[in-house]
Parts: sequence; structure tokens; C-alpha cells
Amino acid sequence: MHSGLDLRGTTRRHPVTAAACAVAGAVIAVAVAAVVVFQPFHRAPPDDCSAGELTVAGGTDVSLNSQRRSLIEDWNGGDRGARPKARLTEVSPLSDQQHSQLKAVEESGSCAYDVLILDGPWTAGFAAGGFLRPLDDIGSRPPDTKGFFPKGLAMGSYDHRQYALPFNLDVGLLYFRDKAKRPATPDAWPDDRYTAQLGDYEGLTVNALEAVWNHGGAGLLTGTAGTGRAELRDRVQPALEEVAKRMTRSGSPLLTSFQLGYQEQETIEAFARGGDDLAMRLWPYAYRNLANEPGLRDGGRLRFTVAAPPGDTVLGGQTLAISRHSRHAADALALIEYLTGDEAQKRLYSCGGFVPARASVFGLPPEPPRGAAATGIRTCSQLLKDDPRTRNDPDNPAGEPDAMTPERLTTLADAIVSALAGARPRPVTEHYDTFSTTFRGCARKIFSGEAVDAGRFAAAVEASLGGRAATC
Repeated sequence: MHSGLDLRGTTRRHPVTAAACAVAGAVIAVAVAAVVVFQPFHRAPPDDCSAGELTVAGGTDVSLNSQRRSLIEDWNGGDRGARPKARLTEVSPLSDQQHSQLKAVEESGSCAYDVLILDGPWTAGFAAGGFLRPLDDIGSRPPDTKGFFPKGLAMGSYDHRQYALPFNLDVGLLYFRDKAKRPATPDAWPDDRYTAQLGDYEGLTVNALEAVWNHGGAGLLTGTAGTGRAELRDRVQPALEEVAKRMTRSGSPLLTSFQLGYQEQETIEAFARGGDDLAMRLWPYAYRNLANEPGLRDGGRLRFTVAAPPGDTVLGGQTLAISRHSRHAADALALIEYLTGDEAQKRLYSCGGFVPARASVFGLPPEPPRGAAATGIRTCSQLLKDDPRTRNDPDNPAGEPDAMTPERLTTLADAIVSALAGARPRPVTEHYDTFSTTFRGCARKIFSGEAVDAGRFAAAVEASLGGRAATC
């Protein structure tokens, strides 16, 4: 066991999988000077939908200092005029259960939920199912979409209409210990000195897609572009087999990640206690966790660096959509615009650890030129000090951990912006869950060294994109 802070208390399952450790219906995460207490999840939907209150439904608030909940409380206590108050209802912390529970409520026709927090890949399915209101169908004007990163805005679009606004984004980043080898080309990672998320969950889907894109399958299984059987057979499967070859050395971090089924928390722990030549693929939130680990700090210097991967990475994040059955659609849209506004997005980044959906948080235009550097980023303490509504916020008594200086927040922002240039969406399909389950099941067989028939692989993945369950 490594010395210093126990990372099992500081790490969290990421929003992409939204899996957080749950104990007796509540989660307590300790991050140096900040203590985060999560409210019990899966609060029952309200019985009376005509009550003057907006309900925001999503997974457990895993942001540092519960910033999502804090922002909704600010809405309740702020200058919202005659608009109703809002509350955050947390369903399951597990991604697949979140999807099932939110979908079940919408399929029932219930008006219990007004605003839905959706993982980016789910938006198409919920829109296709008739569960969401197009945003331009509410009120007298469409929402202002200027200032968002275009790729984030695209997550909320389906069939040429905007059904949601991006709440936060995500991109894969590479982390390196002091003596780790940096990949010079897209196909140079991961090598066997990487630790990654290779457990049987959405993290494996993400890592497998990145492997495909960077090992000969660029442009396949992404967005709305179709991928036929020939491409699946001749480019996708060989890309996965190429990565599988790097999992053959007994005891290598990459093989261990697969054999032990690492998710986000286990990946961070392995990186923190591993050797100085170790590398890691993970989301941006890990930077803050690692910066607060004493074993990874040498005085004022961090014993690791972060950078955008060469080549392509998965675009992640969550969107805010309005339920088709909401009786408060106009007020729900106003709440979404508040939660995606500049000030709220600044707090989600500096205080909550989320990648903002707005480029302005980094002092940049929506489509930053290559090599653009972030500017003007303030720490959580600075933001809270300047805001009279949160100056004495009991949920944030110490501000952000002292390791997150303006310089480190800027370093992380620069890596994020660079990675966004190569970020690709997962397949946009109303059957995404079926695809993800099938694709990662096939990837698991390939990574385990099993012989997988190329024709059967291609047929299974093609069928899953059309909503038909299949196996390799």
C-alpha cells in the first residue's frame, strides 16, 4: 500500500459511468481539505406534478463539494423572479441503472421529472423514443447556443434538432510518471506500461473505441457515420487484436488492468502506487485527485504530468434535456440556461472538477485555434470569494484543495483543449446500450486471447448498432 492519503477515499467513479461507492444510501468522499457528503440516491418521484417545483433527475452528484447540488441551491436562493425552485433527485449511481430508471419513468408517461441529466450517448435514444422536448419548441425563442464547444453542443442534437444543452464535457487524457515513455504517434499507446479502464463496463467500450481509432480504424464507429461489415472485419477487429498483442507480458500494468477489471478508482490507485515509468489513460478529473496525493508530490513539484493523447480520444460528457411530460417546460429551460451559463460552468470546473461545456471558462473562443492557451482561470476560493451568494457557503468552507493553483488549473485546461481537437463521439444511435454491451463483450474475448471469427465479430457489432442483441 502506498503512503499518504488513501486514494479509496478520494477517488470517484466518473460521470461517464457515474458509478460511485454507495454506503447505507450515502457516499462520503474525502479530498484533503474538502469533505463531500452525497445525499441518498433514488429519491421517489413527486406524486403531484403540478406542485411549484422543478425536479432535476440524474445520477449521484459526484462533483467535488457537490457543486451540482450547490448550483441548484443557488438557483433557489438567487434572483429567479417568479420561477419555481428546483431540487436534484439522484437515481442509481450505476450508469446502466440510471439509464433504465430514467427511461422507465419517461416510458410510463409520468411528469415526475422536468430536467434529465443524460450521458451524451443516451440523448439520441431518448429523443428518438419521444421522451424529450426539442428546445426550440419551448417559449418564444430558441436557447442561446453561442459560446459552447461545438462538439459538446452536438451531443445534444438529434435529427437536426437541439434536444439538450451540454452540462459538462469529458475527454481522455494521458498521465505520465516522471520516467514514463511519451507516445510519439497515435498507435504508440497503450503499450504494456499503461494502466487503463478495462473492466467489463462502459470504460472498456471507451478504451476499445480509442484503440480502434488509433490503430487503423480512424473514422469508424463514431458519430452518425455508418460502419459496414467489411470495415468491421478488416479494420476494427484487427485494431483490437493489435492492442491485445500488448497484453501478453505477465504482470504488465496493461494486462493487470484487464485481468483485474480496473475501473476508474482502481486505475488511479495503480498509477499512484506504481513505478516511475508508469503511464495512465483517464479523464481530466483524475488530475485533481493525483495532485492531492502526497506520494506524487515532491515539495511544490508534482511527480507526474498530463497531456492530450496523440490521435483520437472519446468525447464524453453529460447533457441537460427537458422531459416531454414536464408541466414546467419554460421554467425548466430557464434552469438549464442558468446551469450552463458562464458563471455556473466556471464553478463546475474550478470547484467541481468537471470539464466545462463553454470555451469562455478557459478564456477561449468556441473553436480555439491549434495551440491556443487557456487564460484567466480562477481557483474555487477566488470564485467563491467574489460571489456574494457563495462567499459563506457551508458546503465549501475551505474552497478547493490547495494543490489546485491557477497554474495547475491552466495546465489541465490546456491539455483538455488540445485533446478536444481529437475528441470523437461514440456511435450516435438510439440503440447505444445494445451496441456498447455487444462491442465490449467482443473486445473482452479478443483481449483475453480467444480466437474470434472475423465474420461473426462483424455480424454481431453490425446487429447491435441496429438494436439487435448479439455475441461473438
